[in-house]
Amino acid sequence: MSYVKFEKNLSPSEAKYKYVGLVKSVREEFPEKDHNFTLKFKNKKYKMRVNNKNCIMMTQIYHDYVFTENEKITFIKIDDNNFELTSNKSIS
Repeated sequence: MSYVKFEKNLSPSEAKYKYVGLVKSVREEFPEKDHNFTLKFKNKKYKMRVNNKNCIMMTQIYHDYVFTENEKITFIKIDDNNFELTSNKSIS
């Protein structure tokens, strides 16, 4: 199976303000602005979307899990509307 993998270390701003900025090289792999997609993280599914600043707001996940500065996260594209998220510190 072919999949797209996007990794990044969260900046202080991303961790504090609960978002992930998408770089141009992977932006086209995510749905268009304001179109929902499913993000699976720690066996839970979240309805997410990319905003007009090419960011994914992660606020709803922060109710269950708090990301920190420099935490390495990985998005894996399963198909056009389904992604999986992992973190280097969230593995139990």
